[in-house]
Amino acid sequence: MRANGLNDHKVTVQCRLSIGAIGNARKNGKGISSRNIEKILSTYKDLNARWLLTGEGEMLEVEPSQSNSVAIQLLKEQNKELMEKIEQLNRQLGDRERQITEMKKEYAHIGMVADSADAKSYGLAK
Repeated sequence: MRANGLNDHKVTVQCRLSIGAIGNARKNGKGISSRNIEKILSTYKDLNARWLLTGEGEMLEVEPSQSNSVAIQLLKEQNKELMEKIEQLNRQLGDRERQITEMKKEYAHIGMVADSADAKSYGLAK
């Protein structure tokens, strides 16, 4: 960013990132999502993907490279896998929530039966 006279805002706008994505990552010492890295590499084609991801190698590619395309493809695949995993976990969560609801109904029914049995054993009407 310094090399090209860019600031967080300019990069955010040029790469169409969500507001604060870069600043929050910098302030909180966190990484940038694979989707945002993909957007950065697509916008700044001379940026070396290996350098951006690992800090190794040259910051800029001598030729806007095929390695960026490879990195973008890898990020897309990783993003797809993560989205599938999220969908799977959401389905599992839905299943667990349904199980909990059924258990609550069953528990309430058992409580009502128990209360009724106690009332009958003492000769009381419910």
